[in-house]
Amino acid sequence: MSELLERFELDEAVERQYRLAETAERAGRLREAAAHFRVAAHQRLGDAALRLAHVLFALGEDAEAARWCAAASADGFPEATTLAEAHSVARQRFLEHAARIAVGAPTTDGLPSAMPSHHVPAEVIAMRTRALRTLDQRYGGIACHTAVLELLAEVEPMIVDESAVTAVAELSELAGWTAFDSGQPGTALAHFAKALTLAGQAGDEPLIASVLTRAGRMFLHHNAPDDALRAFQLGFVAPHPAWADRHALDDPAQAIAALTTVVDALGEGRARTLALTALARNHLALGAVDVATDLAGQAVIAGRDVRSARADDHLRLLGREALAAHAFALAEQVSARLARSA
Repeated sequence: MSELLERFELDEAVERQYRLAETAERAGRLREAAAHFRVAAHQRLGDAALRLAHVLFALGEDAEAARWCAAASADGFPEATTLAEAHSVARQRFLEHAARIAVGAPTTDGLPSAMPSHHVPAEVIAMRTRALRTLDQRYGGIACHTAVLELLAEVEPMIVDESAVTAVAELSELAGWTAFDSGQPGTALAHFAKALTLAGQAGDEPLIASVLTRAGRMFLHHNAPDDALRAFQLGFVAPHPAWADRHALDDPAQAIAALTTVVDALGEGRARTLALTALARNHLALGAVDVATDLAGQAVIAGRDVRSARADDHLRLLGREALAAHAFALAEQVSARLARSA
C-alpha cells in the first residue's frame, strides 16, 4: 500500500512539474520551462520529451535537444524526427533567404492580409523603438523583450503603409536581438528573417547589413562561425570582431589591448559587463588571477541591473575557466552572481 501511495505522490509531483513548465513556456521563461520539462521527461511523462526538445532548440541547446528528440521518437512521437530535421536546416534557410534579399529579389511574404483597424505613424513606431533599444542596452534583452513583442504585435499591421515598413523592420530587428539576448536564438532567427524581408521591401541596404551583422554575432555566440561569416559576407560588412562574443581566446594580449581602450568609455549596462568579463577571461588566460578577479568584480557591479542571458553565458565561461585554473575565489564570485540572476 505504501508503495502505491509513494507512486501516486510521485506521479502527482511530476505532473505538477509539467504544468509549471507549460506556464513558464507561455510566459516566455524558457530556461525555467526547460528545467520543469526536464524533470517530467526523465519520468517519461506524456510528450514532455518532445516539449522539452522544442524549448531547448529555442534556447540554442541543440545537442541536448537532439537527444530528447531521439527519446521522444522512441516513445512514439514521430514528429520529434521532423522537429530535429527542421531545426538542423533553420540557419541555412535563413541564409538562403538573406541571399535572396541581398541580391534584391522581390519578396512579398510577411504582408498582412487586411488593412489595420487603427494607424500608428511611422515616426511614433521609430520613437518607441529607440526607447526600447535604450532599455535593452542598459538593462539587457530579458528586461524589455516582452515589451518589444507587445509593440511589434500592435504595429505589424502597419506594414501595408509603405512609410511604416522601415520602422517595423527596425522593430523586428530589435525583437530578434532581444530574443537572442534573452537566450532564445531559435525565436530570434524568425524575427531577423522578418526584419530582412521588410528591409528588402524598403530597399534599405544599411538596415539589411545591420540585421545580418546581428544575426552573425548570434551565430558566433552559438558556435557557428562559418554561418556567421556567411551572414557578414551577405551584409557586405567585414566580419564583426565580436570581442565580447568569442568563446576562444586566440590572442589574450591583443584582446586585452583592444578591450582596455574601449571599456572606460562604456557606461553601466550590458556592454560594459561583457567587456569587463572578456577582460577578466583574457587576463586569467595569461595567469593574472588577481587582475581577473578584480575585473570580474567590476563586471558584477556593472551588470547588477542587467538581465541578459548572453552576459550570463560569458560569466559561466569565466567561472568554468576559473575552476580549471584553480582560481576558486574567482569561480565563487561568478557563481554567486549567477545564483542571484537565476
